[in-house]
Amino acid sequence: MDIRISEAIYKNINCLVMESDRLAITVIPESGGKIQSIFDKAKKKEYLYQSKREEYKKSNYGDNFGEGDTSGFDEVFPSIDTCCYPTGPWAGIQVPDHGEVWAQPWAYSVTENSFLLSVHGVRFPYRMEKKIEFLNDNSFRLSYKAVNLSNFDFDFIWAPHPFFLCETNTRIVLPRSVQKIITSCPLPNKLGAYGTIHTWPVTETSAGEKYDISKVYPKYAGKCEKYYSAEKMEEGWCALRNDASGDIIGLSYPVDKLPYLGVWEGIFGEDYITALEPCTGAMDRLDVAKLWNKAGVVEAKSEYAWYLNLTFDTTRDFHFIDGDGFLH
Repeated sequence: MDIRISEAIYKNINCLVMESDRLAITVIPESGGKIQSIFDKAKKKEYLYQSKREEYKKSNYGDNFGEGDTSGFDEVFPSIDTCCYPTGPWAGIQVPDHGEVWAQPWAYSVTENSFLLSVHGVRFPYRMEKKIEFLNDNSFRLSYKAVNLSNFDFDFIWAPHPFFLCETNTRIVLPRSVQKIITSCPLPNKLGAYGTIHTWPVTETSAGEKYDISKVYPKYAGKCEKYYSAEKMEEGWCALRNDASGDIIGLSYPVDKLPYLGVWEGIFGEDYITALEPCTGAMDRLDVAKLWNKAGVVEAKSEYAWYLNLTFDTTRDFHFIDGDGFLH
C-alpha cells in the first residue's frame, strides 16, 4: 500500500494530508488535531461536512462549540456538554463546552506512514495521544491513549464527533442487540424530552406517529436529535448505509473500552449531518454519566487506550469479520 504524506493549506490554516490510493485525510493540528476532511478520490466525494465560510474559523479554549467552525471530525473530552466536574480534587471545576481538547493546538510528528498527535489538559491533569494510520486503501485507524498524570482516578467521557454528510437514502445500521434508545437532546424533537426511552429502530412519537428512527430522511423543520443505546453495547460496530447506492461508512472499535453509542442528527444550512459516536460514557454530561454509572475512568497514574476503525466501501452484502470491522 502506497502512503503519501504532505503539508498543505486548508482555506487559511496549515494542515497535514495523508493519502492512500483511495482516500485523502486532512488533519489540522493547531485546531484540536481535528480531521477536517475525508475525501474519496475515486468517487470525488467528501464524507465530512465542510463549513461554507471562505476562511476557517479557529476557536479558542473555552469557546462555545457551536460558534466555531462546526465542521469535520473533532475530539470530545472529558465531557460533551459543559458541566461541573463531579468527583475528586477537581469537583466543582467547570468543564468547557465539548470539553478541553477540541479547541487546543495539538503537538504532532510525522512518521513514514502515520500522524502522531498529543495534547495536555488545562484544568485537569491528563495527556491525550492519537495516532492516525491507514489499514488499507479504504480503511484507517485512530489509536487513542488517555494518560492520567495525577494520583487520583479521573472520570471522563470521550466521544468522536464526526459530522458525516448524509444523502437521501441514508440509514443508520446498528447491531441487532440494540433494542432501545434513550434521548439526550434538550431541544424539541420527535423523540421527546431528555431521558425518553424508545424501541429501536421503529417507535411511536408522543403524537402517536409511527417513526423509523434509523431512517435519516425525511427531514423536518428544525430537526435535531441525539440519543444513546439504552444499554451497553454488545458488539463494537455501527454504520451509515445508503440503501440506494450501497455506500457504507463503517465504524468498529473495542466494545469493552467504548461500551456506549451515541447518535446525533441535525441540519446545517442545506446539509444534513449524522454523527456516530462510540464513547466511554453516555448522556452527554459527565456529572450525569457519573451519577448513572455510565462514565469511563482512567485510574491514578495509569492510562486508558482504545481505537476506532473507519471503513468506506460500496457493498450490498454488509457484514463485519475477524473482529476488526473490515467491510467486504
